[in-house]
Amino acid sequence: MKCIKIGNFVALIAALGLAGALLAQSAPDKIAARPIKYAELGKLVRSYRGKVIVVDFWSLDCAPCKREFPHLVELHRKYHQDGLVAMSVALDNPADRTIRAKVDEFLQKKQAAFTNLIAEGDIDDWYNTLKIGGIPCVFVFDRENRRVKKLVGEEVDYKIIEAEVAKLLKK
Repeated sequence: MKCIKIGNFVALIAALGLAGALLAQSAPDKIAARPIKYAELGKLVRSYRGKVIVVDFWSLDCAPCKREFPHLVELHRKYHQDGLVAMSVALDNPADRTIRAKVDEFLQKKQAAFTNLIAEGDIDDWYNTLKIGGIPCVFVFDRENRRVKKLVGEEVDYKIIEAEVAKLLKK
């Protein structure tokens, strides 16, 4: 009688373990932005040589940025298997835990399952170095890491960006 009970117990534990493993596999990964310095961003972009890269600079305080962001997510879903690398860079203060949590919550909500970063250092330095007057700002790089498109503010139109990406992916 003890053998049967132990056998049932082992079977139950095995079944629970399998169920747990299946749940763990199906649970989405935590999406979060990692802090990055400006110089590191250039290195990261260069590390994707051979890929087409879209880098979207945005902020929580920017309504147009948040309105356009789902288009970046969709672009990634549509083209990542063809060689597109999507990146987002939040121009928010990474040292403020409340802001960091809100950035991560936004990314999770939008299901931004690609490289997400948050700018470290003086945000004005980022604007000046990037030579942008505002956000949203989107850069498109070809497979040789050459910037082929820079759209800022009202110029940001993901129909234009998608057309450029589709063209570059065919090369």
